[in-house]
Amino acid sequence: MRAFVAIEISQDAKSVIAELQNDLRSADADVSWTRPENIHLTLKFLGEVSEILIADVARVCATCAADSHSLALTLNGVGAFPDSHQPRVLWVGLGGDVGPLVQLQKELDEGLSRIGFERERKPFHAHLTMGRVKSMRNVRALMAIAKDYQLPPTSLTVSEIVLMQSQLHRGGSRYTRLANAALQKSL
Repeated sequence: MRAFVAIEISQDAKSVIAELQNDLRSADADVSWTRPENIHLTLKFLGEVSEILIADVARVCATCAADSHSLALTLNGVGAFPDSHQPRVLWVGLGGDVGPLVQLQKELDEGLSRIGFERERKPFHAHLTMGRVKSMRNVRALMAIAKDYQLPPTSLTVSEIVLMQSQLHRGGSRYTRLANAALQKSL
């Protein structure tokens, strides 16, 4: 099964991002938008995983979560990978407890490497993917809106990490929780 480890975000944050997506749609760019209910922070994409390994992955998640504090994050800016001139992925950035978040992701990556998953090659960049650019049509207008967009102050409290299954369907991906692990240490 296709799986990944993520942090789910609040409904308030999803609503703010949905409003941003609606404003960006006015550029009439060629973008495949992430459904707001599917927006999450990916800590580790695992790809195809044998069902036999799922319990091991869940144990690694629990171990990493037990060593981590709950996190206070905020929505922080709009951007694109690799850059605003040739965007492929549109994202909302995160602020707040990003240092501890990066540490959690590193520990998760390290723990998962011990059970056979390849380590991440690129540095972790905390972001929420809101769309994928399919062509350069109206990209200049799209990025002009994104550049000037002022996100309302939105806080996210992270108290768990989640192991998710991703199933591809015609209408988009469907995510199912396989396991969750509470961040054990209080602030």
